[in-house]
Amino acid sequence: MLDLVIDYACWFTAFGAIGTYVLVFLRNRPHLRPLNALGLLLVGGALLGLPTAIVHPIASTHQAVTIFVVVLLVASALFQAISAFRRRPRERAGDGAAAPTAAAGR
Repeated sequence: MLDLVIDYACWFTAFGAIGTYVLVFLRNRPHLRPLNALGLLLVGGALLGLPTAIVHPIASTHQAVTIFVVVLLVASALFQAISAFRRRPRERAGDGAAAPTAAAGR
């Protein structure tokens, strides 16, 4: 049962991470910084290959390590996806000007 849960967690997160990378890449035209979200693509690829790399059934002595690795990869993909869609303050203003600094007020 644990094997099946790990497999599905890896596959769903992997396809979500790769899909998010594609959406962010298409959204940020003219591709000024195409490598910003590359971590999503790489983690997604790692998650796709992880179920194949894990020997099933997982030995009872390795279950904690396997769960730890899967949780870290899934968390990395989720946090990267959130970061990829987060907008910076100057992007919200729409004028492209840099945000004022504390030194500018002196």
